[in-house]
Amino acid sequence: MTTILHRARPALVVALALSAALSLGACGGFDITNTNQPTQTGLENNATRSKLSAAATGIFAGARSDITGFIWQVGSMGREGINLSGNNQPDYQEPYFGPLSSTQFGGSEWAGRYANIRSINVYLDAAPKATDLTPEELAASLGFGKTMEALAFMYVIETRANLGAPVDVDRPVTAPPPPFVSEDSVYGFIIGLLDDAQTSLQTASGTSFPFPVPPGFSGFDQPSTFLLFNRALRAKAEVLRATAGCGQTCFAAALATLPSTFIDMTASALGTGPRFDFSTASGDQSNELAEPLDGTTFFADTFVIVHAQRQSGGALDARLLAKTARATRVPTWSIPAVPLPGALKYVNYFTGGQPDPNAPVPIIRDEELILLRAEAELGTADPGGALTDINFIRTQSGKLPAISAGTWNGMSDGDRLAELLYERWYSLMWEQGTRWIDARRYNLLSTIEPGVPNGQVPQRMPVPQDECSARNLPTTCSPLGT
Repeated sequence: MTTILHRARPALVVALALSAALSLGACGGFDITNTNQPTQTGLENNATRSKLSAAATGIFAGARSDITGFIWQVGSMGREGINLSGNNQPDYQEPYFGPLSSTQFGGSEWAGRYANIRSINVYLDAAPKATDLTPEELAASLGFGKTMEALAFMYVIETRANLGAPVDVDRPVTAPPPPFVSEDSVYGFIIGLLDDAQTSLQTASGTSFPFPVPPGFSGFDQPSTFLLFNRALRAKAEVLRATAGCGQTCFAAALATLPSTFIDMTASALGTGPRFDFSTASGDQSNELAEPLDGTTFFADTFVIVHAQRQSGGALDARLLAKTARATRVPTWSIPAVPLPGALKYVNYFTGGQPDPNAPVPIIRDEELILLRAEAELGTADPGGALTDINFIRTQSGKLPAISAGTWNGMSDGDRLAELLYERWYSLMWEQGTRWIDARRYNLLSTIEPGVPNGQVPQRMPVPQDECSARNLPTTCSPLGT
């Protein structure tokens, strides 16, 4: 790809996005070694190793900035969790009662991602101008930037689905806003970015990144190992694209990509993967999902108990037991606007039995890669391969009894898919909104209970109102007419 998207942006993202991303002070895992943080103009016109290093730190920070919101917002639409804070009415009511507003809850998970895409494109434009980078370091920088841009676009399209998204942002700021392209085209663009990044990272093999890499990327902090992360994102993008219309071709592409990732059929490796770091240091971002058992904001939806399968001895799925605990507030917390009890809390961001605001959030783990392979195997008519992968996760993570070959062979395709989606839900619960995303991908949103009287499960998050206005589209715009 010779013209990486550098300059323009969707209407909601301003030209100061880069400097905003770089305004973080020295903090935790995102220490910026250059205290004279670069402006966008300074980086573009006088790129140096130190300025690019600070910009890379800003890109890492920008990638993580919206992730806790993504987890609870998408998780609430899938009835994984509940926001009962009561301090922002649209945020806690919209996912249950709708309609999703393009200016409130429903319009979120957009501006921050495009702001980071803007920062990344400025970085990619500036990197070749730095005379104090070796050719290998330049290649490493380009591979890093394109991989992180692909990740940002993945978060955008996972929430907008068939509304599509703009990707052609390589245009002057004064130009008209870029057009929306289809969901399939967005995934195609993501895969193109990742493949371009692969070439750059392979060129850089044997050297190091010319910037500090956060601790959460330990094990993936060299171009050669960061490439494993890049390939993991590609495999995931192929699976998501398969259910956006590409079908068996993309499932097969995912299977071809997975051997180049960090996939590992070892129980001790299931948690392996890059993570977003958090910190309570001054000026840094803490993990807001790490809330005490008597807290009054985030709760697990009791549907996670209703749907949990049982171990041979009768105990619930071990993944549920590991990730949740009873809330300790007496009486049970509730708010009138959302008639759901705050009875169960998530503890997967606890350390030593206590909430840990420094707890990292997984980006993609080995456990997910195995389940992506199982999904691709189902999608390419290999139910036996899928059963092997599903049983490995069931028995190792869930401590559930294995499904016998006879039982599996007697299942319908729909029942096999339901089993796969169950494993994905409980393995990835409260990490990335998996239940809602998967149900939407397979047209199974009707299987998610509204949970409240006269409630509804959203079909997708709308395009923010500013984007509609910039294109002279109706208030409830549907850019591709879908």
